[in-house]
Amino acid sequence: MKALTGRQEDALREVAHLGSAQAASMLARLVGDVGVLVDVPQVLSANRWQLGWLLGGRDVKVLAATFAIEGDVTGQLWWVMKADDAERLGHRLLQRPGVKGPLAGAAGAALAEAANIVASACLSSIGTMVHATLLPSTPELFEVPVAALVGEPTDLVFRTVLAAPFVSTNAPSFAGWLLVLLDEARRDVLLQRLGL
Repeated sequence: MKALTGRQEDALREVAHLGSAQAASMLARLVGDVGVLVDVPQVLSANRWQLGWLLGGRDVKVLAATFAIEGDVTGQLWWVMKADDAERLGHRLLQRPGVKGPLAGAAGAALAEAANIVASACLSSIGTMVHATLLPSTPELFEVPVAALVGEPTDLVFRTVLAAPFVSTNAPSFAGWLLVLLDEARRDVLLQRLGL
């Protein structure tokens, strides 16, 4: 994969920042009085196997909502949280923060809907910035170890990854990642739309 120039990397970081900030704002609205902050996004060149380390290690159990990005620029969007964080968020979305137990039924449906709203907000913001129509597909929701999410270590195709970590500012505590994965051709289309 061709290396990015400093200017290109800065532009992609800004794209990720605007998209993830809008997504965090929508998530904060969904959970009421719980603020959600986004850290400075990272722009990485990584294969799917390397993403396992970014997400905490291949044995960590996570809840992930994955989307195909459809429209003028295609790719993938992942919304990923450790399983415990997802459980707390799921119960909060149902206004039952004290309830314990595995994610199931209503909590899973609430998280899938939240993921859909977060993805739509992120892609709408990015689309506005790059003058493109970007839409999320129907989400696929997985509660799996990171290894099952990222796939086999034989997948060594490098992608550009826009990675934005997010965290709640008060209880119930939750944190995770919003990731946009682009192959080189799609990344270059995005850069062209940014005038780079």
